[in-house]
Formats: sequence, structure tokens, C-alpha cells
Amino acid sequence: MEIAVQLVIAGLLQGGVYALAAFGLSLIFGVSDVLNLAHGEFLMLGGLFTFLLFSATGLNPFLIGLMMVPFAFCLGYIFDRFLMRPLAGKKEHIRLMSSILVTLGAALCIEDVTSFLAGAEEKGVDYTLPSFFWGDIFISYLRLLAMVMIAALTVGIHYYLKKTYTGRALRATTQNIRGAMLVGVDTYRIRSVTFGIGSGLASIAGVFYVVLLSIAPDMGLGVTIKYLCIIVLGGLGSLIGSLVGGLILGLTESIVSYYTPHWGQTAAFLILVLILLIRPKGLFGK
Repeated sequence: MEIAVQLVIAGLLQGGVYALAAFGLSLIFGVSDVLNLAHGEFLMLGGLFTFLLFSATGLNPFLIGLMMVPFAFCLGYIFDRFLMRPLAGKKEHIRLMSSILVTLGAALCIEDVTSFLAGAEEKGVDYTLPSFFWGDIFISYLRLLAMVMIAALTVGIHYYLKKTYTGRALRATTQNIRGAMLVGVDTYRIRSVTFGIGSGLASIAGVFYVVLLSIAPDMGLGVTIKYLCIIVLGGLGSLIGSLVGGLILGLTESIVSYYTPHWGQTAAFLILVLILLIRPKGLFGK
């Protein structure tokens, strides 16, 4: 029982980190029909800059992560403005294929430049907090703090999308881009803002990665594929779907990897295939 609880705690935390970045990717695809294969690179860059600033200053890594969000937002905004917006006027199938090629090229360039400048080895932040035992269950305050922060960020994103004009315009563009344009929504600006929000969420997820696990310059494409699985599993554009999909993926990897190492990701993709066969639009897709 103690082992099962530890696996569930680890899986929930890992799934929450997945969900944060996956929801940003889901928003980007829902708003712009762009498959951003460079999304994982923003997670990697967020973790890398956290590592560098922590090594130089010794500041709390979570505080560094919050300070980086505006920079990640601006980077995502610029990424859309100069790389994605020229593709917006293309036909749908051409736009999708072009976005895959452009973002794949950008991802490979970012990986190569980062490996050259910062080294190809894995990096992690040596930041710890006290731990405690609840009966026979070992609980880390660091992991508990991370879970609370992920829950708070999820609630904040939900209210931002529900209560603000930009959030409502974003959801309207996701549901019907032509209808949003007819009621006066600046869809080009919303696209760029969505890229900024998605990049900010990915950078925060990178902070959790570098604190709890580790990051490497070549990890971006691998985690992007996981996020694609999550948004297909949960449903395109759904915050709840991304959260549930991330938790399912995290729990599956945690439990299966404990009993059969190296099979965690395979089991997660098998679940994805089953969901696609039973409900192609995902658990919460409409």
C-alpha cells in the first residue's frame, strides 16, 4: 500500500507538469491550426535558464520561474509574429504541413544552438526542502509544494479564460474563427497572444522539470510528442481534458515503469490508441 501511494503521488505530480505544457499546445493548435513541434523547446529553455540563474544567484527556482514568464510570453509572441503569421493566409492543408516543417526546423536549430552554448549533458537544480512521514508514507515538501503550485496555476488559467476579454476572445477563436472575426475579434493578435501564453506555461513546466527531474537540450521533441498524446486523449482546447489526460499519462508511466522499467511510455501510448478507437474526439472533446 505504501508503495502504491508513493507511485500515485509521483504520477499525479508528473501528470500535472505534463498538463501545464500540454494545455498551452492545445490552445495554440485550437486557435491557429498550427502544430507547433517546437513547443517542447520552450520547456527546455525555461528549465535551462532556471538552472543558469539559480547557479549564478542562488535564488529560489520557483521565483526565477515566475520572473521568466514575461520573457517566455514575449518569445512566444515573437515566434508567432515572424514564423507562423506568414503561413496564416495559406490553405488549411498547406498551413498545417508548412507549420510542421517550420516548427520542426526551429526546434532542431534551438537544440543545436543550446547544445553548443550550454553543453549537451543533463542539468538539474540541487534544491531541496525538508520531508516528513505520514505513517509509512514518505512525503517530500518540495513535491507537495509543486503540486499546490500546479493546482493554483490551473485554477488561475481557468478563471483567466472565463473572466477576461482576451480569454473569452481566445475561446471564441478556438470554437469558430470565422465567427470570432465577424464580431470584431482581432484573430491575428489573439494567435500571437496564445503563442505567448502557451510558451509561458511551457517555461513554468520547465522549472518543475529542472527542479524535480532534469533537462537536456535534446529533450524538446520527445516531450512535445507526449503533449500531443495528452491533447488528443483529453480533447482539443479543453483545460479539464488536458489536466485529466496529463494525469492519466503520468499515473500510467509511474505505475508501469515501477513494475516493468522502460515500458511506461509504451503503456501510455497504448491507452491513447484505445481512447482513439473508442472516442476519437478525446475524453472531453466536442
